[in-house]
Amino acid sequence: MTAAIFLASCNGNPKTPVARADSTNEVKQDSSATGLSVTADSASAAFLVRAADNTLRAGDMAGLAMEKATIPTVKEFADMLSQEHKNLHEAVKALAVQKNITIPPSSNDEKTMSRLTERKGSAFDKAYINEVIDEHKSATSKFEDAVKYAQDPDIKAFADKTLPNLQKHLDSAKSIKEKYWK
Repeated sequence: MTAAIFLASCNGNPKTPVARADSTNEVKQDSSATGLSVTADSASAAFLVRAADNTLRAGDMAGLAMEKATIPTVKEFADMLSQEHKNLHEAVKALAVQKNITIPPSSNDEKTMSRLTERKGSAFDKAYINEVIDEHKSATSKFEDAVKYAQDPDIKAFADKTLPNLQKHLDSAKSIKEKYWK
């Protein structure tokens, strides 16, 4: 049966890790087999897939910034984000296992990573902080929506508990931008 889920989830061959996870979860939602079904509603499952992608993307960017940042404040901020998003991803993974939700194993944001990799010095630092701001605005919005609309109480509680930290990260990134690049 697991092979059937895998084959069905590859139908149409979704290209991104998020699309593949969504497709797999849709098959699980439709499955009547005991133990194979997602135990959360589809909107809550979709949120968790995107939360996993956000944590992976933020971690990838932070890892690159720890190597390339030239401003000590940016490097320290990246180190903090790396640790916090690693811990956050572990929490997402644990919740996904509990709810039988497939999450992406990696982020596939090659465009952003390529754009950041090409930059050097202060131009990298500025581009990284701008990406962090954009990423955290998007994540904050997704988490706010989950707090309002998720039907699964565990996923809703996770989003509510996590939201203040994401907002703190966003505010810190904005402060760094204001300090160095008014």
